[in-house]
Amino acid sequence: MSRGIAWIVGLILIVGIGGAAYSVYQRLELVESIEKISLEGEAKKNPLYAARIFLNRMGISAKSQQSLQGLKQLPDSKTVLLISSARSTLSRQAVGDLYAWVRSGGHLIVRVNAEYDYGDYLSDEETKATASGDQLQLLLKVKAGDELSITDNKPFELVLKGSQHPLMIEADDFYPIVNQHASLSSSNENVTLNDAVFLLRRHINHGMITLVADLDFIDNRQIRKADHAEILWQLVHGLSTPNGILLIHNDEMPALWEIMWKHGWALIMTLTLMFVLWLYRVSHRFGPMIPKASEDRRSLLEHIASSGHFYWKHQQKVKLIASTREALQQRLAATQSGWLQLSDAEKIKQLAVRLERPDSEIQQLLFDPSYGLKKNQSDEFTQLVKQLEQIRISL
Repeated sequence: MSRGIAWIVGLILIVGIGGAAYSVYQRLELVESIEKISLEGEAKKNPLYAARIFLNRMGISAKSQQSLQGLKQLPDSKTVLLISSARSTLSRQAVGDLYAWVRSGGHLIVRVNAEYDYGDYLSDEETKATASGDQLQLLLKVKAGDELSITDNKPFELVLKGSQHPLMIEADDFYPIVNQHASLSSSNENVTLNDAVFLLRRHINHGMITLVADLDFIDNRQIRKADHAEILWQLVHGLSTPNGILLIHNDEMPALWEIMWKHGWALIMTLTLMFVLWLYRVSHRFGPMIPKASEDRRSLLEHIASSGHFYWKHQQKVKLIASTREALQQRLAATQSGWLQLSDAEKIKQLAVRLERPDSEIQQLLFDPSYGLKKNQSDEFTQLVKQLEQIRISL
């Protein structure tokens, strides 16, 4: 093939491939789709993971804590403590410690909890929020009011002290805060949302407690919406610029194995090592297996057989013949009515008729004391015992 023809063939192939590609492109359609990306890693278990990343990038040291029970001691007063959980496991002593920490200059941010009167279900009434049994809310004399339903999906304006402009928040249904502490109203800062108190700041001595009707707007999926991140920034700066922030998102006690590992890891490691060594030791056998010892107890048949061998060995055929005849007599007494009252002659006569044998043979088998005892005729003893046993079985 000449060079010119090769160029022509190559050009034809390029044009054909290009035309085919263009034809395929004309038949394709680009479709945009939105795919929801699921949370992974720590963000899957920690709803405040994004909030921590945001605060750290803004220059404030933020740390996460699974539960308040895991704290050995409360942080210093320059660290903001934010608890987004319901605080259902906090004891009265723990709440008192938190309140004393606030009085010394700490800043505590918590959500307001609402309790439900389940007795209302019995009367088919609507569920209403009642005064909370939360120890901190009882101490502050606040409660959650009736649930406020948000029908409009548009963001609401939230005016916070210290912010240069109103902040937008996308709020769902929430329970507004009802302040029952009228004597300290001058020390309170109420922030309303849709004509209901959404946020309450209360100064207590040198510290402050910030109560929020709902903290779901700062979780991993909500903090990126509207001005939620900036609202969080203004919340943690409500008292002063903090040195750090501690975020707590759970009420549950740590698992038992976590507590055991935390306080007794040395003992667990020691026991594990001992168990492994024990397994290694018992899994190796040195030498042949020891044969199983014979059982000490024997069966009844073995005892009878041993007794028979003993009597035979010591030339006590009389006892063997007597025991065999006695067994036959007991069998006859059980099967023949009035057998024990008969005389020997009557017994011989009746048994001879039944077995269809001569009277002399029956007399010899049952009553002859010398039959089967001759030393020179061992077969005679065997035949006697055999015949007696056959008669006993046949009755």
